[in-house]
Amino acid sequence: MDRLDPPSIEPGDEDLVARLQAGETELPLTTLEQRYGKRLYHFVHGMVRDPHLAQDVVQEVFEKVLCKSYLYRPGTNFRAWLFEVARNQALTALRSRQRLPRPVSSLQPVDGPDLIESLPTGEVHHEVESDEFMAAFHAAVAELPEHYRVVFELCVQKGKPYQEAGVELGLPTGTVAIRIMRARKRLFTALQHHLGRLRRPPACFQ
Repeated sequence: MDRLDPPSIEPGDEDLVARLQAGETELPLTTLEQRYGKRLYHFVHGMVRDPHLAQDVVQEVFEKVLCKSYLYRPGTNFRAWLFEVARNQALTALRSRQRLPRPVSSLQPVDGPDLIESLPTGEVHHEVESDEFMAAFHAAVAELPEHYRVVFELCVQKGKPYQEAGVELGLPTGTVAIRIMRARKRLFTALQHHLGRLRRPPACFQ
């Protein structure tokens, strides 16, 4: 009779967080995403009622887990802590969306002067600032090192989940998350002057 190997035991949440806190990223983050990703998505979607926004929020939650795992207190309920992070991120996303001005394309046509000409001067000023920022933003993204730029474009600009991007690029999910975090830091530094002039920072910097 062949000898059976003992069944492998998956690490618990506490062990995975301890590994994150010790500096290990790829295995613990990937395991936590596989364990909680779908449940977090359904939880967040129930709050924001938008599949794309829910996906973005879940990605931000795992970024928080990666970057701020030290905030979790060992011995407490990790699942409750994780879903509280998700709840706070979802509420932040909802508040940000409510502050967004309505795009010109969503307004009903009106007779009379051109719509842009009828806007208050302050609105036109903010539109110009936004246009200037977007031009600088695209230039800054193009100047990112290729290994940062590729994952940033896939996950942040195109909305692909970290795990799918990792499969496409042949990278562990944790590596994808780290590269996006570093890309955001580089972009924030490059665009800090423009960000200070905007009423609301773009979602990719929040």
